[in-house]
Amino acid sequence: MTDVFTGVRLLGPPETDGEYIALSEHETVHLHEYTRIYAVPGLYEHVVQDRLRCRSPQVAAAGFLRAASLLGLEPGSLTVLDVGAGTGLVGELVRAGGVGQVVGVDALSAAREASLRDRPGVYADYVVGDFLRPDALREALRPYAPGGLVSAGAFGGTHATPPALENALALLPPGAPVAFTIDERWMDESDPDGFGAAVERLVAAGRLAVLERTRFQHRVTTTGEPIFYQLVVGRTG
Repeated sequence: MTDVFTGVRLLGPPETDGEYIALSEHETVHLHEYTRIYAVPGLYEHVVQDRLRCRSPQVAAAGFLRAASLLGLEPGSLTVLDVGAGTGLVGELVRAGGVGQVVGVDALSAAREASLRDRPGVYADYVVGDFLRPDALREALRPYAPGGLVSAGAFGGTHATPPALENALALLPPGAPVAFTIDERWMDESDPDGFGAAVERLVAAGRLAVLERTRFQHRVTTTGEPIFYQLVVGRTG
């Protein structure tokens, strides 16, 4: 598969004003232009997982499995929401760890198409929706009675906002294991609109108990600089 992408180049400052990928001599796309990237089988994994050494999927999946173990839950009995499921790597990892059923959720229909194409059978269902508008998602997910949540990099920055995290957690019953990774720049508790403050509000309200909070290197930029995220592992209250 790597040979297929020999012409793919990573671009960043000073060549461009952000993180970009040169797919060929004639086409350059932003790293977060997911619809275009997902359209090419294996391209996202080649760029983000292999070239940029992204670890969030593995860290989030392992964190979720630890949470289930700490809570004395049998993974095979759980239906887990994979929020921001993308091409399905996190779902694949938690299924490999013994989780009985995973339901993917992503705001992009292109992500659903890529996951069903590249990882058929991983998800019991894959729902396209936005947790900022949770009513439709709540109805779509109701038949599955989700009992856990895992998310790798879906929250923060240009992705889902703190209210989306709160809405997603609200779908779970008390005592459900959760694990999510968020860019540490969005975890500053002094920012009332950030995720750090949102997590503190959830804890104070008894809606989330944090079992583990650790810093790790999420990936490197297209110019090789490290990007650090935080992993939050917990249970709903």
